[in-house]
Amino acid sequence: MSDLKDVERIINSAKQIAVATLTEDGSAPDVRIVLGVFDAASNQVLFMTSPQAEKAAEIAAHSQAAFATPQFGDNDVLRVRKATVKPIDVTPAQLDLYNQQYPQTAKYAAHSAFFALSFKQAELTIKDEASTVDIPA
Repeated sequence: MSDLKDVERIINSAKQIAVATLTEDGSAPDVRIVLGVFDAASNQVLFMTSPQAEKAAEIAAHSQAAFATPQFGDNDVLRVRKATVKPIDVTPAQLDLYNQQYPQTAKYAAHSAFFALSFKQAELTIKDEASTVDIPA
């Protein structure tokens, strides 16, 4: 049976996450690939982008999101249909977590906006077995 450790493992091993938000006018979904890391202290997925990016404007307009890890080869996958996304003031611990996962982006992290994806359930597929994991608040 899958659990929160599987959620963390899949997100952190996939690294790239497809995040769907609504366009600024709310007329359509808009998907972008981001570099994400699971913050076990808050049970959230963290990612960064430029504060001037279209994605940041979409998030400011709408907090609904969905996301998934890529389905390549034999990798386990995760999908979240209902998430909220919001900008956060990244803590030193969160910045350290992100920089450990993506040391090559550390110089960009200092000038980027950070966001957190919060969710209550994740759908996992591990070795062709599907399950749902409830995420504690």
